[in-house]
Amino acid sequence: MASGYRQIDHTGDIGIIVTAADRRELFALSARAMFEIIADLSLVQERSQWPVTVEADDTEALLVRWLSELNFIHITQERLFCRFEIHQLTDTRLEAWVYGEPIDPNRHIIFTEIKAVTFHKLHIRETAEGLEAQIIFDM
Repeated sequence: MASGYRQIDHTGDIGIIVTAADRRELFALSARAMFEIIADLSLVQERSQWPVTVEADDTEALLVRWLSELNFIHITQERLFCRFEIHQLTDTRLEAWVYGEPIDPNRHIIFTEIKAVTFHKLHIRETAEGLEAQIIFDM
């Protein structure tokens, strides 16, 4: 199975299907896909790194919490992230470093704003080749 993601249409919103060999890659690719929806990541440089730690009751809730926290930091601190290193990952806790930079309106292209990461049609499934996740974003 090739790791990656693709966008799916969802009425009024945007969704993604992410495929990965393992959970760390699944969480990192999900974050990357979300930020590619938000902005042109080819223009984002790894000028700084930030630690991110989140906890939740189960793996699906942890995925939503992870993406929601990154989106919150993006909105409130005006940052764009382009690389995601997952260092610790259990069913209920994630510790990571994220890389990127503050938004520069003269250099960065912002496509859209994500209002929320939803639980609507959310799933993480094991497949014969690895893992697949579906995530819907409220636009």
